[in-house]
Amino acid sequence: MLSARENSSGRSWLDGALARFEADNDASVARTNSLLERIVPDPALHARLINTLSMLEHMGSHKIMATQHSAGIDRPTLKHVAEEAQHAWFMKHQAEKCAGREMTYLPEDLLAPASARMYFQRLEALIVRSLGSRRNAEAPYLYMSMIVEFRALWFYRLYEKCLKRAGHAMSLKRLIGEERHHLTDMANRLALTGDLSHARAHRFLDEERQLYLGLLRALQHATA
Repeated sequence: MLSARENSSGRSWLDGALARFEADNDASVARTNSLLERIVPDPALHARLINTLSMLEHMGSHKIMATQHSAGIDRPTLKHVAEEAQHAWFMKHQAEKCAGREMTYLPEDLLAPASARMYFQRLEALIVRSLGSRRNAEAPYLYMSMIVEFRALWFYRLYEKCLKRAGHAMSLKRLIGEERHHLTDMANRLALTGDLSHARAHRFLDEERQLYLGLLRALQHATA
């Protein structure tokens, strides 16, 4: 459990980082909304988008299981992997409801699958490369999870608003709450281990923004 001082350290930085993230991504809001507003009313496209999100959540849970398997794995990490797997199941369930059939993670059931996988793999590679070998063994997992949660929280909030405008029955409220908890937890754990570098985190967020823009372009092309 984090001490009050450690918890405050991670949280106070996170509040400012979230505000900066919103400002840095302001130019992408209209493009993302335009994409969502084109996809959500089309059941076939919408099912493929939801299934792509399911695939990304599944990749996240798989990465945690693949890298955090030591005998000393703690309860927060187990909870994290369980919730990421639950998110993948939830999205898969919603995708199949929307499509009216079973769906796979094969290209025909996804949107811009190569770019979606590339977004995840490139982000992980640059974080691992930047941290190098002289770091806490958990640092790549914590940084990767934290940076991805910034984007997940931002995207799912826009998506939830679009669903409401369209009168769609799917709700992301619980998922958004869990993603916010994951983000706070990752920042606090990095602060606890002394691995939270504000400059490094902002550099990773800048790199992630470029990767997201590439994914956004691919999604726009796939739905044009």
